[in-house]
Amino acid sequence: MTNEKAAPGLRQTQEQFGRQARRYAESVLHRHGPTLEVILRLAAVQPHERALDVGTGAGFTAFALAAAAWPLIAIDPTGEMLEEARRLAAERGLAERIQWAKATAEALPVGTASLDVITCRFAGHHFQDLPAALDEFARGLRPGGRAVICDVIAPDPPAMVDLMNRLEKVRDPSHVWNHPLREWQQELLPRAGLRAQEVVQGKNPQLFSEWVHRAGTPAAAVQELLRMFSLASEEAHRAFDIRWEGAEIYFYWDNAVILATKPD
Repeated sequence: MTNEKAAPGLRQTQEQFGRQARRYAESVLHRHGPTLEVILRLAAVQPHERALDVGTGAGFTAFALAAAAWPLIAIDPTGEMLEEARRLAAERGLAERIQWAKATAEALPVGTASLDVITCRFAGHHFQDLPAALDEFARGLRPGGRAVICDVIAPDPPAMVDLMNRLEKVRDPSHVWNHPLREWQQELLPRAGLRAQEVVQGKNPQLFSEWVHRAGTPAAAVQELLRMFSLASEEAHRAFDIRWEGAEIYFYWDNAVILATKPD
């Protein structure tokens, strides 16, 4: 597995997302996007199945699940994010269908083997301890239960894994790590006793100015990111489809939605 640097503390992550909660609530990437439809299809939640959305942020995955799952619990470690999620749920008429809880992925507030479905969208790269979180997913799921995990995926070449994560850490110091897909399939999920059944890959289009605005990146860090992009290798340009249009930078991060099951 890629050799990771130490994760930031939980308080740093909470402070970062507390400051930027409204921006994430307004983010088009998080509000919409094909990954939401893929998650719904792979989760295949049936009426009265018990579901949990982990790292719910402003609640968009929970909103998509709410029509089917009952009861539905959505958790996040940041109080300001949960406030945004409750506000948006009320606007959408979903306030009575979702139970909100402040909790981390490494300590799920559910009983053992009590869940049919766990979802997690674009949150795993911020978990303090991803293997511990996946162990909790496996604990919480009943035999035959389903975990649908969507996250940003690093390319396979180690140099590109390192560059992608350095860029993200400069942009947002609460970032922990983006893993290659093969690590999810061959190491992370099997170690937790979860079996990958289906993978749907896609791309997150990124506009540099929006990318740094969403994270509230300080001006000095923005300048460092511009320098890093300007020095990016040909390999990086191919891996991330980096292109400049005037003063703006466009690029892509790969993503994957993984359906994993807990064996019976």
